[in-house]
Amino acid sequence: VIFIDGYYVGDEVYTNGGYHKDLLTCSLIKKSEQPSIDNERRFKQFLNIIKDSQIADFGCGDGKFLMKAKQVSQSVLGVELQTSHINHLRKADIPCHNSLDGIRDHSLDTCFMFHVFEHLPDPLQTLLDIRCKLKNGGNIVIEVPHARDFLLEGLKLAAFKEFTLWSQHLILHTRVSLHRILHLAGYINISVDPFQRYPLSNHFNWLSHGKPGVKDALFESFDNPDLLQSYSDVMAHLDMTDTLIATAQVPNC
Repeated sequence: VIFIDGYYVGDEVYTNGGYHKDLLTCSLIKKSEQPSIDNERRFKQFLNIIKDSQIADFGCGDGKFLMKAKQVSQSVLGVELQTSHINHLRKADIPCHNSLDGIRDHSLDTCFMFHVFEHLPDPLQTLLDIRCKLKNGGNIVIEVPHARDFLLEGLKLAAFKEFTLWSQHLILHTRVSLHRILHLAGYINISVDPFQRYPLSNHFNWLSHGKPGVKDALFESFDNPDLLQSYSDVMAHLDMTDTLIATAQVPNC
């Protein structure tokens, strides 16, 4: 893993939305269509465990994934620290709590964690707490940045390193470490798969401009489906994708 010591900023920065006021993060979110792309991809990818199920999104943010999942799920709920997001979701008739304490034990079929796990100061305890909320045979899905990202390990790009190893990222996992921590928390049927979240133009942008959120028509011309698939396959073969997606289950007792 990449462990970033001594940088935990506390819950307040998440509660009041200060997390999203970070200049680099704000720039990326505002200029990128990635959140919408991610929500659509996740919905399709996990439709089989979303449909007719009771699901939670831990660290749900503005709840767009839950709003989409609500169309086919039996029930949805969020866990989120940012007060404005909690209020917004409750107004949209989606239950949202600021901790797992608001969820009944053994009540969930699936809990999702999308780019949240790397922010947790005690990830093992959180996995144990979530396990208590899941039914026997229930699922956990975790999506995280990859410690072996090609921009980090392959190109050793200083600008990207400064961007991704920031204060709110506490631990970046490898496939082995993510598998081991899920096993340690008592989950079974663990699968950790590489996934390339950002397109080829993203690598060109970082190499050329040294920052995220840049729109470059020349670079984006490389983002055709065939080339993107080949690019993703190469990154997966090298085990240097930008993202890992883990799925696991609670044992049947």
